[in-house]
Amino acid sequence: MQKIIDQVAYPAYITNERTEILAWNKAANEMLANLSSIPAQHRYFIRLLFEDTEIRRRIVNIEEFARYSVAVFRTYYNKNRNDPTFEETVELLIKNSAEFDRLWRQYDIQLKKVNRVILQLPGVKKPVTFDINSLLNLSDSPDIHVCIYTPITEDKDSDS
Repeated sequence: MQKIIDQVAYPAYITNERTEILAWNKAANEMLANLSSIPAQHRYFIRLLFEDTEIRRRIVNIEEFARYSVAVFRTYYNKNRNDPTFEETVELLIKNSAEFDRLWRQYDIQLKKVNRVILQLPGVKKPVTFDINSLLNLSDSPDIHVCIYTPITEDKDSDS
């Protein structure tokens, strides 16, 4: 699967239900965060979303994106109640992020779907909008997700 995401020009990465980032392409490293420099034990997307200041700065629609991400993570948390990694992650984020704590207490649940993210990329004046497509069940592990960012080139409503 690494060879597949390496062919994608825009950010792409592979995660599991814990949100561990297992693999990523060059564009993800450049546009989201320098994932190569983050130790594996800290490379959880849900943690980076609340703890990494660079990712938070780059995501223009951070409030909406964070709310969606916590709801999806809650769904996987409920499904994997016997996995201590989920509990450890939640405890750490509640301790380190008032925003995560607030969103967690709302108890929203949501299945993964195409989600929109707006990124302010380094050296680019205008933010770039992407749809994040999550492909599931592409391997022998049903909890593996391939996330591919697809740029939105024009707003359909702007022609009206």
